[in-house]
Amino acid sequence: MQNLNHLNINPDEDISPFIRGKIHIIQKKDGYRFNVDSILLVSFVNISSSKKVIDLGTGSGVIPILLNLKFKNLKLYAIEVQESMYSLAERNFKLNNVEVDLKLVDVRDIKTVFQNQFFDCVITNPPYFISKDYSSNQYVEKSEHLATFEDFVKSASYLLKNKGKFYYIFPVSRFVESITICKSYKLQPKRFRFIYPSVNENATHVLVECLKGGKERGEVVEKPLIMYENPKEKKYTQEVWNLLENFI
Repeated sequence: MQNLNHLNINPDEDISPFIRGKIHIIQKKDGYRFNVDSILLVSFVNISSSKKVIDLGTGSGVIPILLNLKFKNLKLYAIEVQESMYSLAERNFKLNNVEVDLKLVDVRDIKTVFQNQFFDCVITNPPYFISKDYSSNQYVEKSEHLATFEDFVKSASYLLKNKGKFYYIFPVSRFVESITICKSYKLQPKRFRFIYPSVNENATHVLVECLKGGKERGEVVEKPLIMYENPKEKKYTQEVWNLLENFI
């Protein structure tokens, strides 16, 4: 971790350690903050090293930092449209000594900065609250106020090489919709893992892997990912605890 004096930490920000101090993240004290979703998403990614990977809507930059922990010699890229979050991501990459080609650009304008079929893998923790149903602007990062899920899928399809992989996490309540959108842009869903708060509750989110130009059939639904042994006490299952403590 670099000397903090060069990172211009603002009064409304703090630095939090994660994964036993393997990474440190600068975040806003108020507003949307890094949560376990990004760790679950990156843990689901299955790619070989030395690939070109881009995070669409990187926010504070957590996903590229986690990818750098998990894989060796990746060529990492990221985009962010909000200047305040772009600044956070830029400083977090420096703080964690991770080399990322970061662009300040709207996901809908991706063609202005990257060539078609440039990437082996696209990953996103996309906005999923429908704008008209989500009035608070405090968490605009998770609402479709600036761009829709379809905008992210369209860009992913443009960026990916044939047989490239697209990864995302999404609420189960919009699962079928997300699959329909992906298929319309030639991103074939191939692997799924549903996330459950506990063994006695319904799934709330799903992890999805798509293959560009992939064929139907042969899909895999992995074992359930259970978050809590005891939801009332917020006691994580051993699998989730291991991810939060060790990650790799």
